[in-house]
Amino acid sequence: MHWFLRTAVFTLVLLGVSYSIYSRFFPYVTNENRKEEIEVTTQNTLLPVTSEDWGIILGAPYAVFNGHVVNDYTPEIAEDNGLSSAWGIKNRQDLLQQLFWLIMEGHSTDYYEIRDTVIHLSKNDFDMLLSNIEKSQWDETEKQELIWQYKMMYHNTHDIQNMEYLAWDYVRFSMLCLEGARLKYITKEEAQSWTRMLAPRLRKMYTGWDDLWHHLFITRWFWSAQDKQWTSSQSDYLAIVDNLLQDKSSPVNVIQWDVPLSSTDTTSFSEALVSLQLPKSMVTLELEGDDDVTVGVDELNEIIRAHLNISPPK
Repeated sequence: MHWFLRTAVFTLVLLGVSYSIYSRFFPYVTNENRKEEIEVTTQNTLLPVTSEDWGIILGAPYAVFNGHVVNDYTPEIAEDNGLSSAWGIKNRQDLLQQLFWLIMEGHSTDYYEIRDTVIHLSKNDFDMLLSNIEKSQWDETEKQELIWQYKMMYHNTHDIQNMEYLAWDYVRFSMLCLEGARLKYITKEEAQSWTRMLAPRLRKMYTGWDDLWHHLFITRWFWSAQDKQWTSSQSDYLAIVDNLLQDKSSPVNVIQWDVPLSSTDTTSFSEALVSLQLPKSMVTLELEGDDDVTVGVDELNEIIRAHLNISPPK
Protein backbone atom coordinates (compact mmCIF):
# COMPACT_ATOMS: atom_id res chain seq x y z
CA MET A 1 0.00 0.00 0.00
CA HIS A 2 1.94 2.94 -1.23
CA TRP A 3 0.44 6.34 -0.47
CA PHE A 4 1.71 9.39 -2.29
CA LEU A 5 0.81 12.05 0.22
CA ARG A 6 3.58 14.56 -0.31
CA THR A 7 1.39 17.27 -1.84
CA ALA A 8 -1.95 16.42 -0.31
CA VAL A 9 -3.26 17.47 3.07
CA PHE A 10 -6.26 15.44 4.12
CA THR A 11 -8.12 14.80 7.36
CA LEU A 12 -11.18 12.87 8.49
CA VAL A 13 -13.72 12.00 11.24
CA LEU A 14 -14.93 8.61 12.44
CA LEU A 15 -16.96 7.31 15.39
CA GLY A 16 -14.40 4.70 16.48
CA VAL A 17 -13.87 1.05 15.79
CA SER A 18 -15.51 -2.13 16.92
CA TYR A 19 -12.61 -3.57 18.85
CA SER A 20 -9.88 -2.44 21.25
CA ILE A 21 -6.54 -3.52 22.62
CA TYR A 22 -6.94 -5.36 25.91
CA SER A 23 -3.25 -5.42 26.70
CA ARG A 24 0.09 -4.34 25.26
CA PHE A 25 -0.60 -6.50 22.20
CA PHE A 26 -3.91 -7.21 20.49
CA PRO A 27 -5.76 -10.22 21.93
CA TYR A 28 -5.52 -13.29 19.74
CA VAL A 29 -7.24 -16.60 19.22
CA THR A 30 -5.68 -19.38 17.20
CA ASN A 31 -6.78 -22.92 16.52
CA GLU A 32 -4.85 -25.60 18.37
CA ASN A 33 -3.13 -27.02 15.28
CA ARG A 34 -1.78 -23.62 14.27
CA LYS A 35 -0.77 -22.89 17.87
CA GLU A 36 1.27 -26.10 18.09
CA GLU A 37 2.92 -25.31 14.76
CA ILE A 38 3.86 -21.85 16.01
CA GLU A 39 5.35 -23.23 19.21
CA VAL A 40 7.43 -25.88 17.42
CA THR A 41 8.81 -23.45 14.84
CA THR A 42 9.55 -20.82 17.47
CA GLN A 43 11.50 -23.22 19.65
CA ASN A 44 13.76 -24.66 16.95
CA THR A 45 16.77 -23.05 15.31
CA LEU A 46 19.00 -24.51 12.64
CA LEU A 47 22.18 -23.53 14.48
CA PRO A 48 22.73 -21.66 17.75
CA VAL A 49 22.02 -17.98 17.16
CA THR A 50 24.83 -15.50 17.78
CA SER A 51 25.13 -11.73 17.90
CA GLU A 52 25.86 -11.90 14.16
CA ASP A 53 22.18 -12.84 13.75
CA TRP A 54 20.91 -9.81 15.68
CA GLY A 55 19.48 -8.08 12.63
CA ILE A 56 17.81 -11.22 11.33
CA ILE A 57 16.10 -11.74 14.69
CA LEU A 58 14.25 -8.47 14.04
CA GLY A 59 12.16 -10.36 11.48
CA ALA A 60 11.69 -13.49 13.59
CA PRO A 61 7.86 -13.25 13.62
CA TYR A 62 7.86 -13.40 9.82
CA ALA A 63 10.27 -16.35 9.73
CA VAL A 64 8.09 -18.34 12.13
CA PHE A 65 4.92 -17.37 10.26
CA ASN A 66 6.49 -18.57 7.00
CA GLY A 67 7.28 -21.92 8.63
CA HIS A 68 11.05 -21.83 8.86
CA VAL A 69 13.52 -21.23 11.64
CA VAL A 70 14.97 -17.80 12.25
CA ASN A 71 18.55 -18.45 11.16
CA ASP A 72 18.01 -20.82 8.22
CA TYR A 73 19.81 -18.80 5.55
CA THR A 74 20.57 -21.57 3.08
CA PRO A 75 17.91 -24.28 2.91
CA GLU A 76 18.05 -26.94 0.22
CA ILE A 77 14.62 -25.83 -1.00
CA ALA A 78 13.18 -22.36 -0.37
CA GLU A 79 9.70 -21.10 -1.10
CA ASP A 80 9.01 -17.65 -2.49
CA ASN A 81 6.83 -16.65 0.50
CA GLY A 82 5.22 -13.78 -1.38
CA LEU A 83 8.39 -12.01 -2.50
CA SER A 84 7.34 -12.02 -6.16
CA SER A 85 3.59 -11.54 -5.70
CA ALA A 86 3.56 -9.00 -2.86
CA TRP A 87 6.89 -7.26 -3.43
CA GLY A 88 7.67 -7.79 -7.12
CA ILE A 89 11.01 -9.34 -6.14
CA LYS A 90 12.26 -11.92 -8.63
CA ASN A 91 16.02 -11.40 -8.49
CA ARG A 92 18.85 -9.64 -6.66
CA GLN A 93 18.24 -6.30 -8.34
CA ASP A 94 14.57 -6.26 -7.37
CA LEU A 95 15.50 -7.08 -3.78
CA LEU A 96 18.08 -4.31 -3.59
CA GLN A 97 15.57 -1.78 -4.87
CA GLN A 98 13.06 -2.70 -2.18
CA LEU A 99 15.67 -2.70 0.57
CA PHE A 100 16.88 0.73 -0.48
CA TRP A 101 13.30 2.05 -0.54
CA LEU A 102 12.65 0.75 2.98
CA ILE A 103 15.68 2.62 4.32
CA MET A 104 15.15 5.84 2.38
CA GLU A 105 11.39 6.15 2.64
CA GLY A 106 9.20 3.10 3.22
CA HIS A 107 5.69 3.57 4.56
CA SER A 108 6.82 5.25 7.77
CA THR A 109 7.56 8.53 5.99
CA ASP A 110 3.93 8.79 4.93
CA TYR A 111 2.63 7.77 8.34
CA TYR A 112 4.64 10.42 10.15
CA GLU A 113 3.30 12.93 7.64
CA ILE A 114 -0.29 11.81 8.22
CA ARG A 115 0.23 12.21 11.96
CA ASP A 116 1.78 15.65 11.63
CA THR A 117 -1.07 16.72 9.36
CA VAL A 118 -3.97 15.78 11.62
CA ILE A 119 -2.65 15.97 15.15
CA HIS A 120 -3.62 19.62 15.75
CA LEU A 121 -6.58 19.96 13.39
CA SER A 122 -9.95 21.19 14.58
CA LYS A 123 -13.01 19.11 13.83
CA ASN A 124 -14.18 21.61 11.21
CA ASP A 125 -10.85 21.45 9.39
CA PHE A 126 -10.90 17.70 9.66
CA ASP A 127 -14.38 17.51 8.13
CA MET A 128 -13.34 19.80 5.31
CA LEU A 129 -10.37 17.66 4.42
CA LEU A 130 -12.53 14.56 4.59
CA SER A 131 -14.72 16.16 1.97
CA ASN A 132 -11.66 16.81 -0.20
CA ILE A 133 -10.77 13.14 -0.16
CA GLU A 134 -14.31 12.12 -1.03
CA LYS A 135 -14.18 14.44 -4.06
CA SER A 136 -10.76 13.31 -5.22
CA GLN A 137 -10.17 11.29 -8.38
CA TRP A 138 -8.28 8.51 -6.65
CA ASP A 139 -9.19 4.88 -7.02
CA GLU A 140 -12.15 4.17 -4.74
CA THR A 141 -10.44 1.36 -2.83
CA GLU A 142 -7.32 3.40 -2.25
CA LYS A 143 -9.45 6.38 -1.27
CA GLN A 144 -11.40 4.44 1.35
CA GLU A 145 -8.24 2.90 2.80
CA LEU A 146 -6.66 6.32 3.10
CA ILE A 147 -9.81 7.75 4.67
CA TRP A 148 -9.77 4.95 7.23
CA GLN A 149 -6.13 5.63 8.06
CA TYR A 150 -6.73 9.34 8.55
CA LYS A 151 -9.68 8.61 10.81
CA MET A 152 -7.67 6.22 12.93
CA MET A 153 -4.82 8.70 13.21
CA TYR A 154 -7.06 11.66 14.01
CA HIS A 155 -8.83 9.79 16.81
CA ASN A 156 -5.58 8.20 18.01
CA THR A 157 -7.09 4.73 17.85
CA HIS A 158 -4.80 2.16 19.53
CA ASP A 159 -2.51 5.07 20.46
CA ILE A 160 -1.38 5.22 16.83
CA GLN A 161 -0.21 8.83 17.14
CA ASN A 162 2.41 7.75 19.65
CA MET A 163 3.82 4.83 17.70
CA GLU A 164 7.24 4.88 16.07
CA TYR A 165 6.36 3.63 12.60
CA LEU A 166 9.94 2.88 11.58
CA ALA A 167 9.62 -0.63 13.02
CA TRP A 168 7.27 -1.48 10.16
CA ASP A 169 9.92 -0.66 7.55
CA TYR A 170 13.01 -2.00 9.30
CA VAL A 171 11.53 -5.32 10.43
CA ARG A 172 10.38 -5.93 6.87
CA PHE A 173 13.90 -5.04 5.71
CA SER A 174 15.13 -7.86 7.95
CA MET A 175 12.47 -10.24 6.65
CA LEU A 176 13.39 -9.51 3.03
CA CYS A 177 17.09 -10.08 3.75
CA LEU A 178 16.44 -13.53 5.21
CA GLU A 179 14.02 -14.52 2.45
CA GLY A 180 16.44 -13.13 -0.14
CA ALA A 181 19.29 -15.19 1.28
CA ARG A 182 17.13 -18.31 1.28
CA LEU A 183 16.41 -17.72 -2.41
CA LYS A 184 20.13 -17.06 -3.06
CA TYR A 185 19.58 -13.45 -4.15
CA ILE A 186 22.06 -12.36 -1.48
CA THR A 187 24.56 -14.22 0.68
CA LYS A 188 24.19 -15.16 4.33
CA GLU A 189 26.96 -12.70 5.16
CA GLU A 190 25.18 -9.89 3.32
CA ALA A 191 21.92 -10.64 5.11
CA GLN A 192 23.64 -10.57 8.50
CA SER A 193 25.68 -7.45 7.80
CA TRP A 194 22.91 -5.42 6.19
CA THR A 195 20.42 -6.13 8.97
CA ARG A 196 22.93 -5.39 11.74
CA MET A 197 23.43 -1.91 10.33
CA LEU A 198 19.86 -1.12 11.47
CA ALA A 199 20.87 -1.50 15.13
CA PRO A 200 22.01 2.05 16.01
CA ARG A 201 18.79 3.74 14.96
CA LEU A 202 16.49 1.02 16.29
CA ARG A 203 18.21 0.90 19.67
CA LYS A 204 17.76 4.64 20.09
CA MET A 205 14.06 4.34 19.29
CA TYR A 206 12.94 1.11 20.98
CA THR A 207 13.75 -0.40 24.38
CA GLY A 208 13.75 -4.09 23.45
CA TRP A 209 12.36 -6.86 21.25
CA ASP A 210 8.93 -6.59 22.89
CA ASP A 211 8.79 -2.81 22.40
CA LEU A 212 9.90 -3.10 18.76
CA TRP A 213 7.24 -5.67 17.93
CA HIS A 214 4.56 -3.77 19.81
CA HIS A 215 5.16 -0.75 17.55
CA LEU A 216 5.50 -3.06 14.54
CA PHE A 217 2.14 -4.74 14.85
CA ILE A 218 0.20 -1.61 15.78
CA THR A 219 1.65 -0.07 12.62
CA ARG A 220 0.87 -3.21 10.64
CA TRP A 221 -2.76 -2.89 11.79
CA PHE A 222 -2.71 0.74 10.57
CA TRP A 223 -1.17 -0.25 7.23
CA SER A 224 -3.65 -3.07 6.61
CA ALA A 225 -6.56 -0.61 6.66
CA GLN A 226 -9.12 -3.36 7.33
CA ASP A 227 -8.03 -5.39 4.29
CA LYS A 228 -9.04 -8.93 5.28
CA GLN A 229 -6.21 -10.36 3.20
CA TRP A 230 -3.85 -9.00 5.86
CA THR A 231 -5.94 -8.55 9.01
CA SER A 232 -6.85 -12.25 9.07
CA SER A 233 -3.24 -13.15 9.93
CA GLN A 234 -2.76 -10.57 12.69
CA SER A 235 -3.76 -12.97 15.47
CA ASP A 236 -1.24 -15.57 14.29
CA TYR A 237 1.56 -13.01 14.28
CA LEU A 238 0.71 -11.91 17.80
CA ALA A 239 0.67 -15.51 19.00
CA ILE A 240 4.11 -15.93 17.46
CA VAL A 241 5.41 -12.82 19.23
CA ASP A 242 4.04 -14.06 22.54
CA ASN A 243 5.83 -17.40 22.11
CA LEU A 244 9.06 -15.72 21.07
CA LEU A 245 9.03 -13.54 24.17
CA GLN A 246 7.96 -16.24 26.62
CA ASP A 247 10.09 -19.19 25.47
CA LYS A 248 13.40 -19.05 27.35
CA SER A 249 15.21 -20.80 24.50
CA SER A 250 13.91 -18.52 21.73
CA PRO A 251 16.40 -16.31 19.85
CA VAL A 252 15.23 -13.12 21.60
CA ASN A 253 15.99 -14.62 25.00
CA VAL A 254 19.34 -15.96 23.86
CA ILE A 255 20.48 -12.76 22.14
CA GLN A 256 19.66 -9.70 24.23
CA TRP A 257 18.44 -6.51 22.56
CA ASP A 258 21.49 -4.54 23.71
CA VAL A 259 24.12 -7.23 23.10
CA PRO A 260 27.44 -5.75 21.86
CA LEU A 261 27.68 -6.01 18.08
CA SER A 262 30.55 -5.96 15.65
CA SER A 263 31.23 -2.65 13.93
CA THR A 264 28.44 -1.41 11.71
CA ASP A 265 29.51 -1.72 8.08
CA THR A 266 27.35 -0.06 5.44
CA THR A 267 29.93 -0.28 2.67
CA SER A 268 28.84 -3.74 1.50
CA PHE A 269 25.26 -2.52 1.07
CA SER A 270 26.40 0.63 -0.74
CA GLU A 271 28.59 -1.38 -3.10
CA ALA A 272 25.67 -3.66 -3.92
CA LEU A 273 23.41 -0.68 -4.61
CA VAL A 274 25.83 0.80 -7.13
CA SER A 275 24.78 -1.94 -9.55
CA LEU A 276 21.33 -0.31 -9.69
CA GLN A 277 22.86 2.84 -11.22
CA LEU A 278 20.57 5.05 -9.15
CA PRO A 279 20.06 8.61 -10.41
CA LYS A 280 21.51 11.18 -8.04
CA SER A 281 18.20 13.05 -7.94
CA MET A 282 16.48 9.92 -6.61
CA VAL A 283 19.03 9.21 -3.92
CA THR A 284 19.44 12.77 -2.67
CA LEU A 285 15.68 13.46 -2.98
CA GLU A 286 16.34 16.58 -5.02
CA LEU A 287 13.46 17.64 -7.23
CA GLU A 288 15.49 18.97 -10.12
CA GLY A 289 18.69 18.14 -11.94
CA ASP A 290 21.17 15.28 -11.92
CA ASP A 291 18.77 12.84 -13.61
CA ASP A 292 21.59 11.48 -15.76
CA VAL A 293 24.16 11.35 -12.98
CA THR A 294 24.46 8.12 -11.02
CA VAL A 295 25.63 7.93 -7.43
CA GLY A 296 28.94 6.36 -6.47
CA VAL A 297 29.77 4.12 -3.53
CA ASP A 298 31.14 6.84 -1.25
CA GLU A 299 28.17 9.15 -1.68
CA LEU A 300 25.69 6.30 -1.29
CA ASN A 301 27.47 5.15 1.83
CA GLU A 302 27.33 8.62 3.34
CA ILE A 303 23.60 8.95 2.60
CA ILE A 304 22.77 5.52 4.01
CA ARG A 305 24.75 6.15 7.19
CA ALA A 306 22.91 9.44 7.66
CA HIS A 307 19.51 7.74 7.32
CA LEU A 308 20.54 5.04 9.77
CA ASN A 309 21.95 7.56 12.28
CA ILE A 310 25.37 5.93 12.15
CA SER A 311 28.27 8.12 13.20
CA PRO A 312 31.01 8.65 10.60
CA PRO A 313 33.91 6.22 11.01
CA LYS A 314 36.84 7.61 12.96
